[in-house]
Amino acid sequence: MKKRNITEFQILSEVVRKQPHIKQKEIADTLGITVQGVSEHMRNLMKEEFIKNKGRGEYVITEKGMAVLKSWISDFKSYLNDVNQNLYRYKDVWPAIAAEDVVSGDNIGIFMKKGLIYASKELNSNATAKVFFGGLKGEDIAIHDIKGHIEVNKGKVIVLKIPAEVMGGSRNVNYDIITDTITEYPESVIATAGTVGNVVTSRLEIHPDIRFAVSEGIVSACNRGSDVIAIITGKMAEKIIKVIDKNKISYILLDASKNIDLSEFE
Repeated sequence: MKKRNITEFQILSEVVRKQPHIKQKEIADTLGITVQGVSEHMRNLMKEEFIKNKGRGEYVITEKGMAVLKSWISDFKSYLNDVNQNLYRYKDVWPAIAAEDVVSGDNIGIFMKKGLIYASKELNSNATAKVFFGGLKGEDIAIHDIKGHIEVNKGKVIVLKIPAEVMGGSRNVNYDIITDTITEYPESVIATAGTVGNVVTSRLEIHPDIRFAVSEGIVSACNRGSDVIAIITGKMAEKIIKVIDKNKISYILLDASKNIDLSEFE
């Protein structure tokens, strides 16, 4: 239904509710539009023979108007029913990532990994669901009928403090410490910030999950059960440690610099 018809549907409804004594200003106040707008729509309704003006501000709906109003009401009911069904469907259906191939109707266990919900037929979990729309391993799927509670243990932060540019920057980084840490925590979210951090991750062919609003991103990831490896220069590391301390998140601080003689860079 077009916007114009919606307004005229409302005006017709007001005429039915209050006929024959109804003022255009009264309709305007009820619908939140101007009197001029009401007047224009009422002229059109009279032109279409949906209402009659009996004079002295008296308007009544015609049989033709009653028929079109019933038709509009039916259209609105169908539209609202469709919206309502989609609303509940949206509420009850959740996205997840398939840990293996699944099809509609499969009973699955659900768990958190790197802050995302995964679904697995092989998992014995306190949290279960049914597959609404299936998919292949690694694809997004839809799940519903969720039961139980997804266990989410707050993650920790491994802060890899790298030297700022004045301390040698990426040239003074112990890359073995970084790669060993990533190997030790393979499911961790990677966070970095600043020029040196981005050069370091680029050299290691790492694609950071968090690059902006780093402190907030780290806290959010930990609250969703992910460990975070933060490759950060000294001053930024201090700021991040204050934030994670405030949010009662545990952390490990490692020095990822070579600690070499800076005169080598002169």
